Formats: sequence, C-alpha cells, structure tokens
Amino acid sequence: MSRGLPKIVKSCLAKALDSALLAIETYNKPAIKFRSGGYIVLMNIAWTSLFHAIFIRRGIKPYYKEKDERHYKKVDGDYQFWELKTCVKHYFSNDANSPIRKNLEFFIPLRNKLEHKFMPSLDPTIFTECQSLLMNFNKIIEKGNYSAPPQHKIVNGTR
Repeated sequence: MSRGLPKIVKSCLAKALDSALLAIETYNKPAIKFRSGGYIVLMNIAWTSLFHAIFIRRGIKPYYKEKDERHYKKVDGDYQFWELKTCVKHYFSNDANSPIRKNLEFFIPLRNKLEHKFMPSLDPTIFTECQSLLMNFNKIIEKGNYSAPPQHKIVNGTR
C-alpha cells in the first residue's frame, strides 16, 4: 500500500484485503457447510472496510452523527462507523443503477438474514453473484489506485 496513506486508511485496507482473502478461503473449502454464508459475511466486512478507507482518504468521516447533527455517535468509546448499506448509499449517491451497487444491495439483506436467522444452503444458487462480489471488490481497489504490493493483491483468489 502506498507509503503516503494515513495509518487508519492502511489499517482499513489491510482489514478489507484480509477479509476478502479469508472469504475466498472459506468458500473454497468443500468440507465447510456454511461456505456461502461465511463468504457473504466476510465479504461484507471486506467491502465495509474498503469503503471506510476510501471515505477517510477523501476526507469524509464515515461515522454516524447524533440527533443534534453536530456530534458523532460513539459506542464503547469509539466512533460508530457506517454500516455497509450506508456506505453504499454515500459511495453510489450519483449512480443508483450501478451494477456494483446492485450486486452489493443483493448481498446486504442476505448477510442480515444469515446473522439473525437460519438460512438453507445457498452455494448453488448464488455462485455467479459471489463471483461478481469479488470481481467488483477488485475493480474498486484498482479504481482507488492503491499501490498494494503484489502479496496484498487479490488475483484469482490468492495473495
């Protein structure tokens, strides 16, 4: 990653890349029954962290505000970062029909169901959407012009 990036941006990017790689590893293990569920949850973390890095790099504070709109909300002493749905809304504010946005909006409610309810196996029915989720992640990484060293790039699911 570029030497000139702030520490928090580097940290968010590292978390995003590690989460994406772990998602790929989870999805590629045939013995795991919760493969697609694990993949979706981990890619949600990856995307959220990537958006946080992008916003912070742009000088935008991706934190929820209190009702007074002057102060940022804190949870357990830390600022409450935007969840993925809010990040998507802000990032794609001028492009409601972006295919990347639509792909993310497909997975957000699935992730919520996975976390809070029982879900049957999804693997055979969402393979192409999962693949798009990863390919779109790579596009945004490249678009952000983050000069990650080769060992941090996601290429064909490996570092």
